[in-house]
Amino acid sequence: MFLTIDMAEVNLEELGLTKIEAKVYLSLIKLGSTTTGPLVKKTELHRATVYDALKRLMEKGLVTFIIKEKTKYFQATSPEHFLELIKEKKHELEEKERLSQEIVKKLQQIQEQAKIKENAGIFQGKRGVKTIFEDILRHKEYYSLASSGKFKEVLGVYFDQFQRKKKQRKIKARILIDESLKNSDYARVIHGEVRFLPKEYSYPTATFIYGDKVALFVLTEYPTAFLIESKEVAESYRSYFDLLWKRAKA
Repeated sequence: MFLTIDMAEVNLEELGLTKIEAKVYLSLIKLGSTTTGPLVKKTELHRATVYDALKRLMEKGLVTFIIKEKTKYFQATSPEHFLELIKEKKHELEEKERLSQEIVKKLQQIQEQAKIKENAGIFQGKRGVKTIFEDILRHKEYYSLASSGKFKEVLGVYFDQFQRKKKQRKIKARILIDESLKNSDYARVIHGEVRFLPKEYSYPTATFIYGDKVALFVLTEYPTAFLIESKEVAESYRSYFDLLWKRAKA
């Protein structure tokens, strides 16, 4: 007694074949070694479509051919080859998973570095400048290279308010300004330790260093501030400030 297997129940698409590849492979299983003619007739597919499918199946190791009297005869390889394909895919997936884990780890490291690396922003107008000063008031100390002394002129009443708040909160400050301002009202109202720089060290911009931040101010009629948040940059500016502080006069 022979067992009849319904080929429709054999779903080769679940094993990674396309619908056309599966149709061609199953037809070869039934026909055995054959030329393309009977295969085209059996599958009811266009000859070029059958050739393309045969090519892909050979690349997968599921079809082979021999030449008899200058004619190609195609035949399906052992169905056990599907197990080998699955093993290969399993190995590929395991390798991909390993590589993915390495890539994810590196991406996480880059992401963490980006978080602590640098942030920068631009603040414009008096309101923008005040935003940075309010941020400074949330820190215990700051260094300032404000050689030109234009803050009072630009900020008006807020400048005095900032000095009062700074004193109330006991914020330590080291401030460098131009020596021409030594006996000025500007120098007297500043709360903090003040030293004076020779004119050759005078800068058109003012620099404030606090926490891991560096704020650069361009004090024109419409002031602009550039805020950089970076531990490395802040430490670099502090080193430069310390160098100037040693050369400045009390």
